[in-house]
Amino acid sequence: IICFGMGVWIGGLITYQAFEMASRENGHPISVITPGTNKEEILNCLSKLAPNFSQTILIGYPPFIKDLIDEALDKKINLGKLNMRLIFAAESFSEKFRDYLGKKAKINNIYRDTLNVYGSADIGAMAWETGISILIKRILLKDKRMYADFFPSGSRVPTLAQYNPHFIIFESVNGSVVLSAENALPLVRYAIGDQGGVMSWSGIKKKFTKHGYDIKS
Repeated sequence: IICFGMGVWIGGLITYQAFEMASRENGHPISVITPGTNKEEILNCLSKLAPNFSQTILIGYPPFIKDLIDEALDKKINLGKLNMRLIFAAESFSEKFRDYLGKKAKINNIYRDTLNVYGSADIGAMAWETGISILIKRILLKDKRMYADFFPSGSRVPTLAQYNPHFIIFESVNGSVVLSAENALPLVRYAIGDQGGVMSWSGIKKKFTKHGYDIKS
């Protein structure tokens, strides 16, 4: 159920296209519906259509998804029977927010059944959360010294996402994110306007070891 605005906005169309491609090219039995930001129609989808499927993936802007889940429960829609999974984009959010939605929507596995996409109108989906990136972020939030080691200049909780270097390359220049990618208009060290950095997997493991953690275990 794609709950991004459709039309001139990139999020709804690119998400629809991704699922349509997954269904066509990989043979996944997927049904996609695009009610956009029409709450009444989305709630109809959850109550009348979703129970006929083995799982339901709800996709949209994080605060809007929260509103939908709250209103679905107010309308006595049994989300626990829908095997819910959630995909977000356009904004970072706290782990308390993730836990809240996980509890309300009866999410089975907070690491594998929720995912926030880091994207832009310039290139579309650029990076995304994975189970390990969510785990790392949640561990860091419990250890202030290690959090400061990872995010020395961050006052608000950042998105921590992984990317595929076959499609896009990220670099950090003076604390700002720049990217290079082949698009309709190739982008080379393009300043996206976001603050942040880039870490390697080996670098993350070394930081965890330094603070007494075995990230693999």
